[in-house]
Amino acid sequence: MKSHHQIALSVLTLCISQQLYAQNNVNETDALLDAQTSAEMASSTVSNETPNVTLDTINVTAKARTGTALAQKISEMPAVTQVITENEIQMQATGDRTTGDILAQLIPSLGASSGSTSNYGTTMHGRPVQFLLNGVPLSSSRSLSRELNSIDPAQLERVEVLSGATSIYGAGAAGGLINLVTKSLVGYGPIRQTRVGVSSSRNFESDSLGYHVGQTLGYGGERVYGRLDVDYDNKGGKFDSKGNRISPDVNQTDQQDTESLSLNGSLGVELTDSQRLDLAVTYYKDEQNTDYGPDYGDNLQVLLKPKDAPPSLKAIDGANVENEPYTEKSSVNLSYNDDDFVGSGSSLSLTGYYRDEKGRFYPSGKDFPKQAGKVWIANGLTDKSTLEELLGGAVVVTQSEADIEVMGLRAAMQTETEIAGKKTLFSYGADFERENSEQTYYGQDLNTFLASNGLTAQTNGLTYNGGPDTTIDKWGAFVNADVDITDKWHTSAGVRYQKLKSETDTFTPIYEQLLEEYFNSPAISGTSAAYGIDYQAGDVEKGSTDHDKTLFNLGTSYQITPNDQVFANFSQGFTTADIQRALRDVRAGFVVNSDNVQPITTNNYEFGWQGKHGDTAARLSGFYNESDKVVRFTDSYTVEVVDTDERVYGVEGSLSHDISDKWQVGGSVAYTCGQYDKDGDWLELDAVRLTPLKGTAFAQYNFDEGSNIRLQALAIGGDDKAFKDQQKDPDSSALPVTGYMTLDVLGQVNMPVGRVDYGVYNLLNKDYLTVYHQTTFGDLNRLPASGTTYGLSYTVDY
Repeated sequence: MKSHHQIALSVLTLCISQQLYAQNNVNETDALLDAQTSAEMASSTVSNETPNVTLDTINVTAKARTGTALAQKISEMPAVTQVITENEIQMQATGDRTTGDILAQLIPSLGASSGSTSNYGTTMHGRPVQFLLNGVPLSSSRSLSRELNSIDPAQLERVEVLSGATSIYGAGAAGGLINLVTKSLVGYGPIRQTRVGVSSSRNFESDSLGYHVGQTLGYGGERVYGRLDVDYDNKGGKFDSKGNRISPDVNQTDQQDTESLSLNGSLGVELTDSQRLDLAVTYYKDEQNTDYGPDYGDNLQVLLKPKDAPPSLKAIDGANVENEPYTEKSSVNLSYNDDDFVGSGSSLSLTGYYRDEKGRFYPSGKDFPKQAGKVWIANGLTDKSTLEELLGGAVVVTQSEADIEVMGLRAAMQTETEIAGKKTLFSYGADFERENSEQTYYGQDLNTFLASNGLTAQTNGLTYNGGPDTTIDKWGAFVNADVDITDKWHTSAGVRYQKLKSETDTFTPIYEQLLEEYFNSPAISGTSAAYGIDYQAGDVEKGSTDHDKTLFNLGTSYQITPNDQVFANFSQGFTTADIQRALRDVRAGFVVNSDNVQPITTNNYEFGWQGKHGDTAARLSGFYNESDKVVRFTDSYTVEVVDTDERVYGVEGSLSHDISDKWQVGGSVAYTCGQYDKDGDWLELDAVRLTPLKGTAFAQYNFDEGSNIRLQALAIGGDDKAFKDQQKDPDSSALPVTGYMTLDVLGQVNMPVGRVDYGVYNLLNKDYLTVYHQTTFGDLNRLPASGTTYGLSYTVDY
C-alpha cells in the first residue's frame, strides 16, 4: 500500500509542477507549437475553445469519414443541434471517465450518467435515443443499454447530436440521434500518437488504481489513407465519499476491476476525383475480473426476504464468479461515395454495415412466489403459514447472456436544383436492416450459492429462455427537401415510409420453466403431488408482427437579425417495444401477432431561438411530444405496453460568455416534465423516463501558451411528484429523486513535447446517488456514487 501512495503522490506532484512549468515557459512552448504540422495540431494540441453547448452550423470536412449518409445535412436541420468536438472530448476524458459521463456533462437534455456499465434510462426529451457509431445504429430493438460502452473516448473525433426524429432516420429515434464518430485521417503523411494515463480514488487505495495506454498509427497518401487506434484500459475499484469500496451493481453490472480493449481502424481509397471507398472497423471488449461481491446479509436474507432485511451495500471480499460480466462489440462499415454521380452533379452514398454485440450480466437471484402462489391457491392450498414456507423455495439464481446481430444497407442521393428560383436540395433514399437477437439465462448451482452466501456462482447446466429468438426487419424509404426561401429563411420538409416486421420462434417462457422445475423438485414434489399438481411448462408458439407507418417532418428557421435566429420543427417517430424483452415474462398460450404487439407513434414539436451578441452566445428552446402508448416496467420489473396517451414537454437553454480573451464562463439548464393518462387522471412519469431538472456551469481560464484550467458543475434537481402519483396506479414503480451537485476541476498543459491532461472529479467529495441508482430496481441498487477521483494522462504526437 505504501508504494502505491508514493506513486500517487508523485503523480499529483508532477501534475502541479507541470502546470507551474507551463506558466514559466511560454516562449519555448509557443516555438514548439509553431513547428508542428497541421495534422498534429488537430490531434494533440490543447483546446482553448470552450466546450460550449451553443453551436453554430456544423461544418464537416471533406476528409472526415463518418459513414453517416447525409451527415452534413444533420447540421442544417431546423432543430436543436449540437456537435461535441474532439478537443471537448479530450478535456473531459481524463481518468476513468466514460463516454456516458462526458455526454451527460456536455448535452443539456441528455439524462445523467448512471455510473455503471449501463445507459439504461438515458433519454432525451423523455424519449429513447438512437445511438450510432459512424452512422451504424448501436441501438437495436433488443437493447442491452450498453450503447455508450462501445468505443474508448480517446478514439472519438466528434459526437453529433440531433433532437427529435427525422425522415432520414426512422425507427428507434423518437428522442433524437447521437452519432459517435471515430477518428479518421485528415491531411497527408504519417501520424503517430502515444497515450498513457492513470486514475485513482481520493485516498489512493491500491484497489482503485487504474491505467490506460493507447497508440495511433496512420498514413495519408494521394489516393490511399488509413489509420489504426488501439487503446487498453484497466480500471480499479470504486470508493464512495467515506472511503468504502462500492458494492457491485448486480442488476446492470459496473466497470469496477474491468479490463477493456478498443480498436478503431479505417482505410480509404479515392478511386477518382469524385469517387471514394471507405472501410471502418471497430472492436471493443471489456471484461470484469473482481474479487468482490454484494452483501446479501445473513443467510441471504436480503435476497430471500428483502422487506425484512435491508442491504448493507457493502462490497464483500471473496467473490468467485465462474463467468464474469463482459461486453463485446464489433462493427464493419463499408461506404461508397460519388460526388458527381454519372456526371449529373448529384451525390450518391451507399453504405453496408454489420454489427455484433454480446453481453453477459452479473449472476443474480430471481424469485417467483406470486406465480407459484397462484398455482398452490388454485389447487386448494390456502393456509398462510404453509404457503410462506413452501414459497421460500421459489427462488433461482441465474446469469443472463445476450447476442444481437445487425446488418443493413443504406442508399441515399442528394440533388441540388432550383424550384421557382429557390435553391433546393433534395435528399432521398432507402434503407434496410435485419436484427437477430437471442437471450439465455444460465442457471447457477443454488447450493453453492447458498453455502457461500452469494459470493460463489457456478453454472449448473440448466438454461432458461430470456424471451424468444427474434428477427426484426426494418424497411424504409425517404425523401427530404431543404429550400432557401430567402437568404434569411430556410425550410426543410420530409416524408418517410417505415415498415417494421418481426418473427419470433416458439419458446418456453422462463416462468413456465421455473414453475415446472419448482413443483417437481425433491423438496416440493411430495406436497405438490398431494394437492394433485403435475405442472408441465407450456409454450408460446411462434408468431409474427407487421406494422408500417408514413412519417413526416417539417421545419423552418429564420435569421431575424444578423445575430439572431428563430426555428421551429415538427417530426414523427415510430417504433415498437423491445419485443424479446416484453415477451420474456408472458405465460404459456400468449399469441404473438400484430394486435398484441403494438407500435408506438410519437409526434415531436420544437421551437427556439439562438443568437450571438458580442462575446455572448445563447440558445433557448422548448419542446412538446406526445404518443399513444406507454412502455414501462411494473413494480415487479415486468414490461408492459399500456394503450394510453402520454405527453412530455420542457425547456432547455445554454449560455456562454467570453469575459476576456482568457476567461470564459457558461452553463446550461434543461427541464423536462411529462404525464400519462390513467383512467382520466394525468399521472407524472418517473425519473427512469424523464431526466430531472439538470443544470451545468463552467468557468475556464486559458493561459497564453495554450494551457487551460476549468471548473465545472453538474446539478440534478430533486423530484417526488411521480412517487406521490403512484398511489393512484398500483403498477407504477416510481421512486423519489434526491437532488445533488458535483464539482470537477480539469486542466490541460502544453509541454515542450506532448500534452498533459488532468482532472479531479467530485472535487468536494459529495456523498450522493446517481438518478439511476436512486430510481431503478430494488434496494440492492441503492449504491453510492464515487467520491473524489483523480485522473492524469500524457499524450504525444511524433
